[in-house]
Amino acid sequence: MKNIEQELKLSLDEREYRILYEQANVKPQLQTNYYFGYPSMSKEVMVRIRQKGSVFVLCYKRRMSQIDGVTVCDEHEIELAPTVAQKMLRNGINSDQLKQLFGVVLDDMRCLGSMDTYRTKFTLNEWVLELDKNVYFDQVDYELECEHNDVVALNKLKNYLYYKFGVVIKPAIPKVQRFLLAHM
Repeated sequence: MKNIEQELKLSLDEREYRILYEQANVKPQLQTNYYFGYPSMSKEVMVRIRQKGSVFVLCYKRRMSQIDGVTVCDEHEIELAPTVAQKMLRNGINSDQLKQLFGVVLDDMRCLGSMDTYRTKFTLNEWVLELDKNVYFDQVDYELECEHNDVVALNKLKNYLYYKFGVVIKPAIPKVQRFLLAHM
């Protein structure tokens, strides 16, 4: 499936995370991201398997632009049978599989490790927010994501978060890049 994703991604500190978490009336859901790569892979490309319960989804994402926290990506996803996902986690993903599934040419890649994300998804006024607490290696960080088809609405959200909750607008470094920095 092809999807142009337009999303606001902000880095939060623990205080900002807690203030926004208090606005949600739902519990966080665990999702585990298993990141794949090879040494010369572009920073603009991400390949992962995301596990939510017993559901595994393989994702290829290529960042097209990033301005003031709003990221536009070309994203493709496909659900995997658990046995196929486990095999990829053990043995890696080869270039033929990536070409067949997503039509992209990349080198063979191996699983580099995982990040646990405790995601709280809730509606705040006109926006659906995803509030993430990410745990990887010995690190914990916090992030807010909001997908929307209108950049004006995303900029309005930034102003709302700043004036209503005191959230300092800090564009987030993509999860995979934070993971890779901690992995080194």
